[in-house]
Amino acid sequence: MQENDYGSLIERWKVDLIRAKARRFGFRRDELPDIEQMLVLELLSVTYAPAQPGGASERTFITTIIDRRLTNIRRDRRRHCRRTSYEARSLDSDTVVAEEAGLQVHHAPDPGLCLDLEQAVMGLTLPERAICQALSEGRSQTDIARGLGCNRSTICRRVASIADKLRRWGLDAYFPNAAATDPPKR
Repeated sequence: MQENDYGSLIERWKVDLIRAKARRFGFRRDELPDIEQMLVLELLSVTYAPAQPGGASERTFITTIIDRRLTNIRRDRRRHCRRTSYEARSLDSDTVVAEEAGLQVHHAPDPGLCLDLEQAVMGLTLPERAICQALSEGRSQTDIARGLGCNRSTICRRVASIADKLRRWGLDAYFPNAAATDPPKR
């Protein structure tokens, strides 16, 4: 791996700190040069000026910036992986999502349903999508509530909201018996 040479643009200790932190955050060796360049540019755009005597040192200031940026990069990658894994789901998981939303499926879903359901799910909020994803993985509402740190009743309300949205988007047309099995409104 060839190291970047920044000459007199930035102190060497800052570049070494970026590399050490990126390795601790779990980035691969082949990713280090790109991350290093990104962070060097960010560090060049900020200036350290202690607000008060005895305030944070320059090293603490730089470390905070690096940690925040590396955390954001890692979070964005996880989000991208979740989005990619959602798009790569099998057709069977669409059936599970439909069933959990209160729609009965008695046959393999047709391609039109899969496309409509995928489009509808992409129109849901991120928490609703997370619930749909967990339901498609076969997790119970109690497990989902524990994972999201909320009450089971909250998950029940959100599942009911998802089912309503799916009905409003016309997905109940694929399930003619779904109206007969709807729970009574409270």
